[in-house]
Amino acid sequence: MSTISRWILPCYHTDSRHSTEPITIDLTNNLNLILSNEVWNRKFEYGFTGGLKNTDVNDIKRASIIIYPRFISGMVNENRIPELIEKHCGKLPEYLKVENFKNWSHNIGFSIIEVEYKSPLKTIPVKKDFDGYIPNWNKDFLNAYQRHFAVLKELKFFFLAGLHLSFPTTSIIIRDDNPINDGFFQISSGKRKYAILKASSSFMHEVLIEKDKLKNLIGNLNGLATKWHFNLWTIKRYLTAVESHQISMDNLLDLLFALEGLFNKNTSSDFIKMTCILNLATTKNEAKRLKEILDTGFRIRNDIAHGERSYDLYDKIKIGGKEKLAQDIYWEIKVIVAQMIIIATSKLITNQNMRNLKFIEDDFLDLIYKK
Repeated sequence: MSTISRWILPCYHTDSRHSTEPITIDLTNNLNLILSNEVWNRKFEYGFTGGLKNTDVNDIKRASIIIYPRFISGMVNENRIPELIEKHCGKLPEYLKVENFKNWSHNIGFSIIEVEYKSPLKTIPVKKDFDGYIPNWNKDFLNAYQRHFAVLKELKFFFLAGLHLSFPTTSIIIRDDNPINDGFFQISSGKRKYAILKASSSFMHEVLIEKDKLKNLIGNLNGLATKWHFNLWTIKRYLTAVESHQISMDNLLDLLFALEGLFNKNTSSDFIKMTCILNLATTKNEAKRLKEILDTGFRIRNDIAHGERSYDLYDKIKIGGKEKLAQDIYWEIKVIVAQMIIIATSKLITNQNMRNLKFIEDDFLDLIYKK
């Protein structure tokens, strides 16, 4: 008998072919490597580092993420999500009062982060433990609960890093007074089940997944896993910029902070722009276009940072002489930053002396004088 912990979260991920078939990514080796490298010694955390530290790598049987893409077209089934979740997770006991997923719209998707452990967990509370005003918690269960959820939370950010860098999708921001921020955590062993609401909107930032390019995602995840225990601050900042589908122009600052984090302190914005252009542009027209985007982005950044003015998503700005919505610059720079992080990550992986994502002057000169 094993123990399975899951975190089920709503998502706004779309299959490029409009399929709703689940996409499963095996993260077992990635998780083993992350924990073996003692990721809890990193200077910042994504979750509960104590739980990670106390996790026995040898007890992990498997780890995966399953994405059920959002519904685009076809026969409508209003109960699509409850049926799929109950098929995968089993029917949750009514006394746990976890039924939020039954209210999710049929046209969104959901993701399941799942880890199976070899050892059984016999201290999961049962119905009689909830008879009193205060649940009868077992200390061993609470310790296991913290460990299991710490692992799921770390995996969430790790996977999202690979996903957003592999598929930096552009979209349109529509403000919502009732944004989806939901989800639940489940832990089960044998016939014992426990579940509790654990909300997040992290998977609600739109991503268009191309199945024929999943090997790129898997390759990026495998590469990231080898360095995930390093202080990859710029990736953490990038994930802040794409944390939700409810984006504001302040998130443009997060993108630019992530970009600036790829360079040494006090590096000029002109040097950053030119490094991006030399890395990403292949023609003169592409170079001019990139410069216009970056010039506009840094101008908005300075206006906001220094209190000159604020920007609404629907304000009109000019990029290369053409009038566009202010939010367009967010999407444009999001793709640029993702591309630069991927290039920096490749450099980090191939250079054993590096410990962080950085571009230096020699990289700039190499691009100019490359043979």
